[in-house]
Amino acid sequence: MGINVTGINHVIVAVEDLEAGIETFGETWGLELDHRSEVPEMGIKAAYFNVGDAILELVTPYDDSESNLLRKQLDRRGEGLYMFCVRVDDMAAAIADLRAKGCTVTDPIVTDEVQEAFVSPRNAHGVRMQLLQRLK
Repeated sequence: MGINVTGINHVIVAVEDLEAGIETFGETWGLELDHRSEVPEMGIKAAYFNVGDAILELVTPYDDSESNLLRKQLDRRGEGLYMFCVRVDDMAAAIADLRAKGCTVTDPIVTDEVQEAFVSPRNAHGVRMQLLQRLK
């Protein structure tokens, strides 16, 4: 069956200053902040904007340890696109298709609501790609 991308789920932009990012995308671009969150296990704070049927997520590290992947990316590449997440209708088929094409893809992580897998940035011109299949 192969990969069947059914839409953009979310785009994540890494920012040094979450408040400045919220101001930019709120005031300059006219997007309305939907909510904020913290992800302690990743050491990040996030802000979410609904954009049509997709989400723009701004993330910033609050844990500046050497193990924080977001901090590493900001130090290496600066602010900008961090991850691009697409919805697929069949995770197993998408992973098999991408692997058959030589892509490095993680095994899926499954929760009650979604399955997600991650594709190496080497397989998407330096962009971290996430595959997401809604289960409910």
